[in-house]
Amino acid sequence: MLGVVALLAAQPLPAQQAAPSPPLVKPDALMGISQHVQVIPDNSVPLVPNVGYIIGDKAVLVIDTGLGPRNGEAVFSVAQKLAGSRPIYLAVTHVHPEHDLGAQAFSADTRVIRSADQQKDIAEFGLDLAKVFAGRSAINAELLKGAEFRKPDIVFDKEYDLDLGGVTARLLALGPNHTRGDVGIWIERDRVLFAGDLAMKAQPAFASPYSSIRQWLASLDRLEALDAVVIVPSHGPLGDNGLIKGYRDYLKEVLERTSTGKKAGHTADAAVQAVTAAMVDRYPDRGRLAGAIKAAYAVAP
Repeated sequence: MLGVVALLAAQPLPAQQAAPSPPLVKPDALMGISQHVQVIPDNSVPLVPNVGYIIGDKAVLVIDTGLGPRNGEAVFSVAQKLAGSRPIYLAVTHVHPEHDLGAQAFSADTRVIRSADQQKDIAEFGLDLAKVFAGRSAINAELLKGAEFRKPDIVFDKEYDLDLGGVTARLLALGPNHTRGDVGIWIERDRVLFAGDLAMKAQPAFASPYSSIRQWLASLDRLEALDAVVIVPSHGPLGDNGLIKGYRDYLKEVLERTSTGKKAGHTADAAVQAVTAAMVDRYPDRGRLAGAIKAAYAVAP
């Protein structure tokens, strides 16, 4: 699970590159993107998610928490203002630290929803990735101090419809893609899709030993069929189905090039070298390229 992340964490910053912004959710940036959906954008700051709020007549759903309890407190404070006396629910796109480890800052009566696959990821990997993130910087360590996964109130297998009053959020278990427990959240009335890490501007990251390139392609087909007007990715700028197309084109090219090399007798390491050389000018994140190529090699004929 940690291979790609650990590799990136170990790479030093260039000498003249400014230090990254601290991974803090900025509640003042809250903006409405449709009748029932508001978002705190991440402004493309690493380890900050795009946080979502789905506001119904009867309840409010929060999507993702930020990194650790301090961020979770800020995210929950906005939820309280939006909800008033209405109940608050919390769901996460996957259980990586910047998406789930702020949940303990939410009130005890907040109802936490997770997929069964997300629960499996927590049971198997626990806080391993949080320790990697905490080792990157003092601010990360501070934000993650004492962070723990919160127990869910609702666990679903494949799909879960949450009636918020006048608007429904459909939670879709989509893994194994980026992680085993990827969840998309579809707001059909507003045609807004929270796609997690399954479709973003950044290159796809295969962050789990269970990640499957064929499953990821199938998930993209499923998400595209929803015909969203707005896609909110886990990180980076909001978009439309062009985000899905970009990921599909990338993954298909990786799979096709890797399959050709494997048929020609390439080893996995040779395939990584050859496919990276062919694609790195357009897709410069070598670590993520390598992860995709290895996933493709595992299923290539």
